[in-house]
Amino acid sequence: MKKIAIFLIILLSFSLLNAKQLISGDKVMHFTSSAFITCWNYGFSRDILDQNHQKSLVFAVSLTGSLGFGKEVSDKHLKKTYFSWKDITFDLAGIALGMIIINNTR
Repeated sequence: MKKIAIFLIILLSFSLLNAKQLISGDKVMHFTSSAFITCWNYGFSRDILDQNHQKSLVFAVSLTGSLGFGKEVSDKHLKKTYFSWKDITFDLAGIALGMIIINNTR
């Protein structure tokens, strides 16, 4: 099931990349990276740290959300660009996809 979930993330990513008129490649990367990192963090918490489902889910969502938010703060202060709420939105959508995958494959 994990392989199917990863395949679906990759397939969805390529589908979104082909729709460049609607969504930029950067947003696709935020979406897919957040989905993958959420799944990975859940697996780490559940399998390595031996936490229960609820704690692992909270760990995965919290850490992935913090990474996305930290990246935007870094963009603003270190790269001197801007904080993008659109990127955060795509991060949250990716986290939601990751949660859907976790709840349907574990």
